[in-house]
This record gives sequence, structure tokens and C-alpha cells, in this order.
Amino acid sequence: MTTVEIDAVAPAVVRPAQGAGRRSWGPSVFLATAVGAVLLATPTVTQYEHGKSGTSYTSIGGFAQADYTSMTWTWFQPGLLLGVLVVGAVVLARRRPVLATGIALLPFLTVPLNDDRLFPQGWWLGLVAIAMLAALDGRRNALVPFLAATTVLAMWCFGGWVAVLPAGPSPVAYTVVNAWLLFGAWFTIQVVAVGAFAGAGVVWRARIRSRDAAVIEQHALEVESLAGERARLARDLHDVVAHHVSLVAVRAESAPYVHPGLDDTARGVLAAIATDAREALTELRQVLVVLQRTDHSDDRTPQPTACDVDQLVVSAVAAGQPIEVVGTWRDISAANGYVLYRAVQEGLTNARRHAPGTTTRLVRRQDDGGVGFSLSNPAERADEPGRGLIGMRERVEALGGTFGTQVVDGTFVLDIWLTA
Repeated sequence: MTTVEIDAVAPAVVRPAQGAGRRSWGPSVFLATAVGAVLLATPTVTQYEHGKSGTSYTSIGGFAQADYTSMTWTWFQPGLLLGVLVVGAVVLARRRPVLATGIALLPFLTVPLNDDRLFPQGWWLGLVAIAMLAALDGRRNALVPFLAATTVLAMWCFGGWVAVLPAGPSPVAYTVVNAWLLFGAWFTIQVVAVGAFAGAGVVWRARIRSRDAAVIEQHALEVESLAGERARLARDLHDVVAHHVSLVAVRAESAPYVHPGLDDTARGVLAAIATDAREALTELRQVLVVLQRTDHSDDRTPQPTACDVDQLVVSAVAAGQPIEVVGTWRDISAANGYVLYRAVQEGLTNARRHAPGTTTRLVRRQDDGGVGFSLSNPAERADEPGRGLIGMRERVEALGGTFGTQVVDGTFVLDIWLTA
């Protein structure tokens, strides 16, 4: 009887990419460039001259506008480095929003060091940009940078800090009402900007989930199609192979009655053939059940293990195959035991086919590192591996084991080793 092996491979499991893995650098680079442009356009006070009465102020609608006409605006090295720090924090915002906020706050430690408490408005815009980018990935991510930007804005409006815009220092409110008006105007801009990015993030994540759902649905359709194909294949195998195997068993069992003149030896051989055919039919049906398992069926037939190898050897010897067994196995996992059983089964089948009547030697090995065996029988050369050996190799390598075949001094040796 020809042994047929069928490998049904399911489609690879599709795991949708996580949102973090899909973050684009585009928004980060864009906002970092915008903040950098504002900082480059913002002058830094390095020197100025006071009049006799000090710096003069002009009242404009409740705000105090300082007279900075005599000041000289240039960039100096420390200010440039602090600006680079803020821009770098904006680039980092989507990956590490809390860390980026901490970095962007470092330049504000220098504000109390100058008498006029001046700071570039671009520093505050950097915090707002960090909150905007963090909001793309969730409103909670934007909480820390948003609070930090709000705190700086409060110091600007109520704490005596003066923000330097590209056009010059901003007006300073000297009444509570006007301070609140200034705070409300900038805070509204901050809320609208962060809220817009938060909304864009919601839309972006919804599209990602829709694409992932489409991928999963397509995968489910492929799995369903494959399951249907496997069920059809199982039915065909049952109709063809199982039918002919059962005929072999029936004919072997009925032969002594159809031919009553058979001697005891012939009757024994026919009985052994009938037994082997029945066992093959049982195993074939177990495989077909697996192929037909397309739903949540609870049908689970126990699979053979390493403990069943002894019975396998006994059956082969009873069928007239001389076998010498050396060594034992103990405490083998179900997965390793199943692979060992199938490998020994295929090895004995190949020995019967290619070296009938010769002694097959099975050496079982086991140590703390793993378990395996070597099976040898006389052979002049190693033929091209058939589907049986290919299937055996796949089972062994799937468990991280090693598989080898060779011909040494006219003896074919099959060597299998599985890690513990």
C-alpha cells in the first residue's frame, strides 16, 4: 500500500500594525520647522540703553507698551542652543511626550536670570506644538504638555514674564481684567490648536481601524475558504482511499472462507494484513477528522505518543519485519512523542519497502538536552526523499529539532533529535 501524506497549510495569521508603529514623522517635522522659524525670526535682547527716567511705557488700552527703540536685537550662542533644544523636543513629542515636555521646559529656567524676565514666544509655541502632536495619539497623551504650556502662559500674563515675539516684546497688562483678556486670547488659540489635532487623531485612528478590520475580514474569508477546501479534500479521501483500504481488510478477512484450502501460515498472513488495514483505516479517519474540523467541534481523538512506539514495533515484527530495539524513552511531552511516533512509523515503512526481509535497528536516545533516535537498515544508496521523509523533516524542524539521512558502509541511517 502506498503511503500518502497531505500537508494543509493555513494562511499566516494577520496581525494589524499597532498605531505606534504607524506614526508618521511628517507632522513632527512640520511643527518643529514652524517653531524653529518663529525662533529664528525672534530677536534676543543683548544690550539696550535706558533714558534718565528708565525705560518708558505707553498705555495702550490698559496694556503697557515698553519703549524698546534704543535696544539692539541680535542672536547670541546660548539663545541659539536653547532654541535647538526646544525644536528637538518638538521632534521627539510623538514618541515621548512627557520627556519632550521636560526638555522643552528647561530653557524657561533661564527666565528669572534676566532682569526683565524676557523669553522668546517660540519656547511657549514649542510646548503647544508638543501638546498638538501628542493629541494626535490620544487626548491623555497631551495632558502633560498642555498643562505645561498653560503654566507658562499664566506666568506670561500674571507672573511678570514678557514674551518676545518676532515683532518685539509683547504688551504687558497692568490690570487684572486685561491680564485675563490676554490670557483668554492666547489660551483660546492653544485650546483650538490642540483640539484640532486631537480631532484629526481620532479620524486618523478610525481609518487605521477600518483598514485593519478590512485586512482581518479578508483573512477570515481566506481561512474559511481553506477550511472548505480541506473539508472537500477530506471527503474525497474518504470516498477513495478509505474505501479501498476497507476493501483490503474485508478481502483479507474473507479469504479463508472463500478459499477453505489455505494452510495456517497463509491464514495468519491474511489475518495480519486485515489487522494492518484496519489500523491504517483508523489512523486515516483520524486525519480526515482533523481536515474536516471547520467549526467548533469537540471531536478530539487522542494522538499517538512515544509510548505507542513499542506497539508499533510489535505490529511490524508480527508482520514479518525483523527489528532490533536498543534503549528506552521516558517522560516525553505529547508534542515530541507524536513526532517521534510518526517518524519511527515512516522509517519502518521505508525499511519494509526498500529493504524487505532485512533487520532494522532502532536506537532510542534521551538525555537532559533532548530525545531522539536513529533507525538503520541495509541500503546501497540513498534515494531522493519522498513525501514521507519531507513531511517527517517538516514535523521535526517545526519543533526546533534536527533531521538527517545518510548511507554509511551500505547502511541507510535516519537520525532524529528533538530538544527537550
